[in-house]
Parts: sequence; structure tokens; C-alpha cells
Amino acid sequence: MQPFTEAGRINALCLAAVALPLILDTDIGSDIDDALALAFCLRHPDIDLVAVTTVADDTVRRGHWARKILALAGRDDIEVAAGVGWESSPSGRASAWPHDGHGLLQPQDRFELSARDGVTLLLETPDTAISTIGMPSNIAAALDRDPSFAQRVPLLAVMGGVFAPILVDGGPTLPPAIDHNLCVDPVASVKALNAGIPSLYTPIDVTVRARLRGRHLEALRGGDAFCRAIATAIETWHPTSHMLPGTIAVMHDPLTVACLIDRSFVRTMREPVTVARHGNGHVRTFVDPLEGHEAEIVISVDGDGFCDFWLETVLG
Repeated sequence: MQPFTEAGRINALCLAAVALPLILDTDIGSDIDDALALAFCLRHPDIDLVAVTTVADDTVRRGHWARKILALAGRDDIEVAAGVGWESSPSGRASAWPHDGHGLLQPQDRFELSARDGVTLLLETPDTAISTIGMPSNIAAALDRDPSFAQRVPLLAVMGGVFAPILVDGGPTLPPAIDHNLCVDPVASVKALNAGIPSLYTPIDVTVRARLRGRHLEALRGGDAFCRAIATAIETWHPTSHMLPGTIAVMHDPLTVACLIDRSFVRTMREPVTVARHGNGHVRTFVDPLEGHEAEIVISVDGDGFCDFWLETVLG
């Protein structure tokens, strides 16, 4: 696949001999795929993970979850900053679950987070790609503080959006409202994703096709201490997850991150995109030739091939 380019700026980032500088903006601690995305960032040699920012609910606790994974990987050098949180989500939609943090984070675990909040970190780290795999609330807050932030982000990789019917195993078409990341904080999603930041969308209609299987989990159990810890986290989370039979986890977030540095498992198209609230207030993504901002959209994936690639990367 062709790398995303905008006036040569993104092309230089994606094709550079050095690793891609990246901030992972995440609601880690709920579904396990955020942790699996972080594991991929830590183990892929073409990603230079600069920092992790957390979003949604108790962002300090989410920061501790991220810090625990970093500690297990021996990466205490990576900054973790708590970003925008809430006691009740802006839409009223649930964004935290009883199992949050189970599997790795223990009640006695305490970690030091950055003295900077997550929004300040984003504003003070220019020319760095951002992958937002939770709600885009930190991105919107950064734009509120400084609208020129949009010109300082070379690439925003978005886990979210719906551009095609959402189908799983030939079942009924799922409603676009299951786009959790964009619908939890709709005002922030509309602001952040219409700001003109060069964007790469990995939408839910594609990510549902990338599913971790039992054989992947078994291979993780046979890996090093870090892999075994990730396997334990998956095993603790999985009984609460309501996954389809044969599916261990849906790889929404790992695929979003991986598409920044390897497009060999996906096909993409380039279209102008607008993000807007629709009907009952849910956020929708639209191809909009009149007012949309040019973006790259992942339109298909070799799901099994990608999961094999993720496993190979994390096993090292």
C-alpha cells in the first residue's frame, strides 16, 4: 500500500530510516486491546514511543495501568500523563467497566505519573504523530487551549469511524452507534476530527475483522515474562468481554497503531471526511467532497495475517 502523504510531510515521517515518534492517546484499562496496542508500540522497532496520555473516567488510574505495562517491559523512561477525565461521560454513555485494570494492575500498585497533564504534554510535543485509540477528548482540549495545535501534528491515527456496513461472521449489520470512541464524547470528537489535522482512520467496520484467536494466546503464554503478563491480562479480561466463540480479543487498537508503520495487511482509500452528530446525537463519519478534510481510510484488512504479525512483533 502507498503511505499517506500530504505535501510530502507524512511521506517523510512514514518512510524515514528512523523510528516514527509517537504519542499513544488511550483509554487503557477497559477493553484489553489498548494494552495490546501498547505492547505492539513497545516491541516494534519502527515505533519510537515518546509518551502515553490517558483519557476518560479516572485518568490517573488509567495512567497507572499504562505505567505497569511499561515497567514490565523495562521502559520506565516513557512519560505517562493523565489527560481529560470525568465522573460521568459527556454523552452519559458508559465509558468505564467493573473489570477496568484487572489482570495486571494490583490494588497496591502505585506509579509516578508526569507532572504535566496529558493536554499540556500534547501541546508541548510538536511534530510527533499521535494515535488516539480512545475518545479524542485530549485532542479537542488541546485545540481549545491553542488552535494552532492542528498545524503542529503531522499525523493523527484515529481508531474510530464507520464508512461501510459493520458485519461480523455473516450476522446482522451492527448499528454505527457501536462506534464507542467517537460517541462517548461527541462534542470533542466533532471538534478534534474536523480540525484539519492529517488523519488516518481505522474504522470499526474494518477492525472487527481482526480477531485474536486461542492459538495466539497460547503462543503468548510461551513467550518471555512480558508476554506472559500480557497473556494473564487477556485471560482475566476475557470472561467479562462477551466475545464471540473462538475470539480472544478484537484488535481495534493494535491495528490502528500498526497501520502507521506497516500497511501490508490493509487496503486504504483517500477521501475528504467530515465528522458530525447524526440523528439521536451519535457521531458519524462521512465522505464529504464539499467540506471534508482529506484523510486516509483503511477499508479492508487481512485479519488473521495481521494478528499473526502482531504476535510475531510482541514475541520479539
